[in-house]
Amino acid sequence: MQALSRRQLILLVLLTLVWGINWPIMKLGVTGFPALTFRTISMWIGLPVLALVLVWRRVPFRIGREHWRELAVLTVFNMLIWHTLAVLAIQTLSSGRAAILGYTMPVFSAIVGAWWFGQKLGARAWGGVGAAALGVVLLLWHELTQLTGKPVGVMMMLTAAAAWALGTQMLRRTTLPQPTLAISFWMTLFTTLWMSAAAVLFERDAWVAPTPAIWGAI
Repeated sequence: MQALSRRQLILLVLLTLVWGINWPIMKLGVTGFPALTFRTISMWIGLPVLALVLVWRRVPFRIGREHWRELAVLTVFNMLIWHTLAVLAIQTLSSGRAAILGYTMPVFSAIVGAWWFGQKLGARAWGGVGAAALGVVLLLWHELTQLTGKPVGVMMMLTAAAAWALGTQMLRRTTLPQPTLAISFWMTLFTTLWMSAAAVLFERDAWVAPTPAIWGAI
């Protein structure tokens, strides 16, 4: 298994903290406020920031027309399914359970990589996959046996994680010659448009003015 450098370990810790804090913030944001609309507003605010990063780092935005189809497929599995199902699922789950289920993505990614793409995994790696899978089974058992469980939310979260895992494996093997930041920008833009359309179509009647707490979460 590949060893992590000091820089990678620091980034991993920071990423873990940001992702961990993000889930209770999202739970606050979708409590009493339309979930798709919450995600849509957040993405419209974040999109210009991402664009400014590309400008600052002088990353070209252009992606040739011959690569649009592959970009669309990557967008569906890395972004569309994940953002839609995850933000809907967290309405019915606690933020901690949603986070644990959502970040089973590496388990699915390891399985997809090994069985679909022929990636070799060592015994330790399979042991980690098995341990994480056992944790998911325990969570599923709780959801399916408790009267207060939300199996639909669990399945949406697991489906989102599995789609993201497949998308990650596809992104690792992409033939797109563009920088990852440019690919990320266009995937985010298309997903933002998708979420906007879904919010208008399904949540327009439920729109209310965000409270200060909701704005803070956004």
